[in-house]
Order: sequence, then structure tokens, then C-alpha cells
Amino acid sequence: MKSIFITVTILLFTTFTASFGQKKETKETDIFPGKEWLDNNGKHINAHSGGILFFNGVYYWHGEYKIEGRAEKDTADGGISCYTSTDLINWNDAGVVLSVDYDNPKSDIAYGCILERPKVVFNEKTRKFIAYFKLFPRGEGYTTAYVGVATANSPLGPFTYSHKFLACGSVNGSGDFAMFKDEDGSLYHLTVQKPHRDFYIAKMSSDYLLPVTDYKVLKDIQVSTEAPVIIKRNGTYHLIGSASAGWAPTVPRYYTSKSLQGPWTVQANPLQGTNPIEGMGAEKTFGGQSTFIFPVQGLKDAYIIMFDIWKPDQASEGGYIWLPLIFNHDKLSIKWMDKWNMGFF
Repeated sequence: MKSIFITVTILLFTTFTASFGQKKETKETDIFPGKEWLDNNGKHINAHSGGILFFNGVYYWHGEYKIEGRAEKDTADGGISCYTSTDLINWNDAGVVLSVDYDNPKSDIAYGCILERPKVVFNEKTRKFIAYFKLFPRGEGYTTAYVGVATANSPLGPFTYSHKFLACGSVNGSGDFAMFKDEDGSLYHLTVQKPHRDFYIAKMSSDYLLPVTDYKVLKDIQVSTEAPVIIKRNGTYHLIGSASAGWAPTVPRYYTSKSLQGPWTVQANPLQGTNPIEGMGAEKTFGGQSTFIFPVQGLKDAYIIMFDIWKPDQASEGGYIWLPLIFNHDKLSIKWMDKWNMGFF
């Protein structure tokens, strides 16, 4: 009897250890906004406040890599992570493509820096992939915000840190931003200035490495507009942002224009419905904050907007809300859905 017990125990232990950490075998067919999103290894996707790049038939999701178990106040930033997908639903972990520097405390991206909201753009002329991010150097707090720049020969990296610059003609730099590539390939940096919180725009150089024009204030965009995301459709630019409230969700802000330089027209809140998980509706952006808008390849008028659900006390566990855009002439709306897939379009 004792030997049978031992044998059964060994078999159970072997089965458990063999299945622990096993890769996810079944593929998902739907997106579930606000619910935990697992990668191919069955782990929570760790790519916060990022963006989507489509290249050679593959989608690349670059985002903030948050060190597990760390709060935002306790140095949670570990660099930029990358995930890949061909269907926008099932994502493969491609690892950290730009790491903070753990060895050199004098590096601009030394461990202890704050590295936020990364966005990656491909430059067709130089054939370089360029990552931009908010950068607060180690030990300097949130007083001065640089734009950090890193480059790579592949969207999978590795990215090499290049330089940083101050935007908006301010010694305190700039905050949340969008990098918008227009139809002619010109790249623009749209950002909130520090410390006065006005919203600015500048054109980047042809190699996308530095601003090439002076920054211009966009007076129609409300002061303290953060988390800007932007698309252009049928000659109209759509910009969605948030108010400034730290990690807390706010009422979204929505603007349209026929020119990036303005004038911009204030539109009504485009969100409808309630996120039952967070218990928050349109007046609190479903409990999230805008992060990025991108087109679905091969489908007409198919765009997805990304929101982040911040968890500042457990940064790596922050969640994601992805929803389709709905267009009515020259305005968009965003309705809450418990689940959806590309068949929506």
C-alpha cells in the first residue's frame, strides 16, 4: 500500500512539474477588453503604454517592460519589450529589445531612470527602426522630461540608445507625446510642454532623429492634455487624449482638424458604455488612458484604439483595453464591448 502511495505521488508531481510553465497550446479567437491578456507562454503581456508597428506581414507591439513585483514609485521601468502577432489576438513574447543599463550608473538610461510611453517608427529612407520614449534620468525625479531615442535594424531589436533631446523650447522639456507619420512620410512630434502644460507640435528631420522645426503651440488643444493618440482618415485628423491626473483615469478629450497645425475643433466625448470589470464608464475612459491608434491591415476603415489600465502599486500587472473605432462621417465613436474580433469590421 505504501509503495502504491509513493508511486501515485511521484506521478502527480511529475505531471504537475511537466505542465507548470507550459506554453499555451490553444489560440484565442477574440479580444476581451479589460481582462487579463496572456502571451504564448501563458504569461500576462508586459508591454504597457506602447504602440503597434506593422512590418512585412507581422504586427509588433512595443511597450514599457515593467519589472515584476515593483511599484511605479520603486523603480519599475526595465526598458522596452516586444511581442509579435499575425492576427492581433495571439501574441508571442520576443523579449526586451531595449534594456535599461544595469551596469553604468552614468548612462542616460541607467537603471533607476524613468522610461515611459515608447513608440517605434520605421524610416523608409534610412531603413532604421526608431524608438522614442519619455526619459527622466536617474535620480532627477519628474522635473525634466527628455525625449529618448534608440535605433535598430529590425523591429525585434536589439535597439541601441542614441541620444536624448528637450522639446518645446523648455528647459523642463515635454511630457506625454504622439509620433505621427503623415501620408508623405513626414514625422511629427505632438506633445504637452513642461511646466506650463500647453500642447505643441514640431516636424522631425528626414532621418527622424531630431526636431527640424521650431515647436508651435496648438492653442485649440486644452491645457494639460496628456496621452495623445492620432490618426488621419479621409483628410481629417482625429486626436484623442486625457486630462492630467497621475495614474487615475479621467474624461477623454477629442479633437478634429483638417490640418495638423490647426485649427482643432473640440468634439463630444466619443466613448459609450461601461467597463463592468473596473466599474467605470465613458466619463472615466472605461478605467483606462489612451495609448495608441492604428489601422488593421487589409481592411477598409478598420482602426483599433488602445488604452492602458494602470496598476501603479503592481506596475507589471497593468491591463489593456482594445476597442474598434466606429465612424459616422467625419467623427468617431468608441463603444464598450465585452469581447470582439476582426469580424467586427
